Amino acid sequence: MQRYAGVIARYDGMVAVVREQYKAWDAPYWNLPSGAVEDGETPAHGAVRELREESGLLAAAHELELVWTTRTVVDGRMTSQSWNYVVDVSDPAFAVDDPDGSVMEVRWFPVEDAVRLLRDQPYPPIALPAVDYLTHGVRGRNWDFTLDGEVWSWEA
Repeated sequence: MQRYAGVIARYDGMVAVVREQYKAWDAPYWNLPSGAVEDGETPAHGAVRELREESGLLAAAHELELVWTTRTVVDGRMTSQSWNYVVDVSDPAFAVDDPDGSVMEVRWFPVEDAVRLLRDQPYPPIALPAVDYLTHGVRGRNWDFTLDGEVWSWEA
């Protein structure tokens, strides 16, 4: 099972959003800084590392607030779990150093624009909780996503 972590980084009412291209996607999409939690890392430490790699923004694990989790089941098998955090950063300067090479750019967007961009993201376990949190601000949701064949279902 894969473990992932992501971060909503905020500065002066704006949200950091990365534009990235994955092999499985038909085009580049906007996403929150996120990625795989490495062996030996806590989800919070993985989130801090991914934030730094994909945007250059700095935060400490103890500064992160957990705002939602997801579990994904594909064809009856749990395939991934993710932890997603929010943090306010003090320095807005970007410096992408993405070892995966998937990040094409990173920008600050007003929340409403970030929501619009994230709605276009093709993977519901990434897009839906992010849009929900940015729109409603509800913390502590545990999302369960199920892919059966080609049909997604979910509950929070």
